[in-house]
Amino acid sequence: MLELVLLAVLIAVTSYVLSEIVYRLEMKFSFTTIDIHKPDRRHVARSGGIALMCSLVTSVVYLSLTSRLSSLVAAYIASALVAGLIGLIDDLTRLSVKLKLLLFCLPALLPVTLQLYDPYPYVPGAGYLRLTMLYPLAVIALFNVMANAFNMSDTHNGIIVSVFLIFAFLLILSTNLPGPKPLDGYDTLLAVSTASLLGYLPLNFYPARMLNGNSGSHLIGSLVAALIVTSRREFLAIMLLIPQILNGYLILLTAGLKSKERIERPTKITEDGVIRPNCSPRASITFVRLLVLEEGLRERELIKEYLVLQVISSAVSLVLYQAMCMIRI
Repeated sequence: MLELVLLAVLIAVTSYVLSEIVYRLEMKFSFTTIDIHKPDRRHVARSGGIALMCSLVTSVVYLSLTSRLSSLVAAYIASALVAGLIGLIDDLTRLSVKLKLLLFCLPALLPVTLQLYDPYPYVPGAGYLRLTMLYPLAVIALFNVMANAFNMSDTHNGIIVSVFLIFAFLLILSTNLPGPKPLDGYDTLLAVSTASLLGYLPLNFYPARMLNGNSGSHLIGSLVAALIVTSRREFLAIMLLIPQILNGYLILLTAGLKSKERIERPTKITEDGVIRPNCSPRASITFVRLLVLEEGLRERELIKEYLVLQVISSAVSLVLYQAMCMIRI
């Protein structure tokens, strides 16, 4: 455990250094975009996903040098890298929604082919389900859903990175409490994922110098899917990620199957930096739009309220899940 903690610290520091390098290169070569939620419309680095991919690749090197690189860890990191590359292509060329839904079946193919999962998910109150035929398809669907759910939730500085870290922390708590035993290699995958995002967070949190881009948001969503499968906390994950799942559902319900770039923005920003709801009937309903529905919020306040609600929702979900687990265990 001490070796894993030290490795995580090394990965976090490396991730920060790599993120700074990628940030400077993107700014130097004008690979930038406008942060539309800032009144001054400042230019920021466009694709934090590149930094995260570099961090994950470097982590694989570290793991191989310390003999902690198992087939499970390598396969799921490869899945996240594939998702990040698809997102990067989308950043550069704007893929169609239908093509993206097809392409995001690819990240799960390697772990599914290698059967790096347990087809007996645990449902509190019901026990272990036998899904030997359906579970591989569920894993493919899970990667697709999480990659796109986190992409649709990536609206303001640092939100989805913070959501990931909250999710990872609660998984750590849960896997040390009564419940299914995680797969071998899960702890290493969790440490690598969490450390990489911790090192990247200073550049992405408010006021961000680097946005995630589609490459970053899809990669983060794929890491979430990987941790869900390897932790064997499928039911808990649904509970923890209710805000992101509902956000995606509301967007699909009100805007249809469109890329987020083609959907009319659900909020608007005033000249003094206050974010208010967009009252246009064509604007989609989102979690953020609901947060500013009663009164406008500045971006810092909006991010704070979002994350406070995420923490409260996640904490309640964990308590309920563990209480249900105690009934049968």
